[in-house]
Amino acid sequence: MTRSTAVRWLALPLLVAACASTSGSAATTAGPAELDEPALMEKLRSDVKPNPASALALADEGEHRFAESPFAEERRALAIQALINLGQIGAARSRSYQFLERYPSGPYSAHVAAMTGVHLTPVGPGEDH
Repeated sequence: MTRSTAVRWLALPLLVAACASTSGSAATTAGPAELDEPALMEKLRSDVKPNPASALALADEGEHRFAESPFAEERRALAIQALINLGQIGAARSRSYQFLERYPSGPYSAHVAAMTGVHLTPVGPGEDH
């Protein structure tokens, strides 16, 4: 056995021990994929101002996992707010158009319109926009 092979075999137990010691701390903090939707929404609401990047990641995770749930409208509005807080105004406005088309008179629509300056023109009967 060469010296480098012996060193690798001696280092293996240390690596295993290091992995085992960090796995316990991961179990105490649930990641977004482990959170149920109410917990994810609570974290999203608390992160939107102080940590908008985390909030946006949570909103995207929620969109992937829970799509058209009862929290969908709020989650999408919070994602737009997170984009604004990140300075990604173009992306926020793009999502706002989709949001306001989907929820023209929803409880978050006025807030989204005020944040982004996006106001959809009402369409009369028989008109396309």
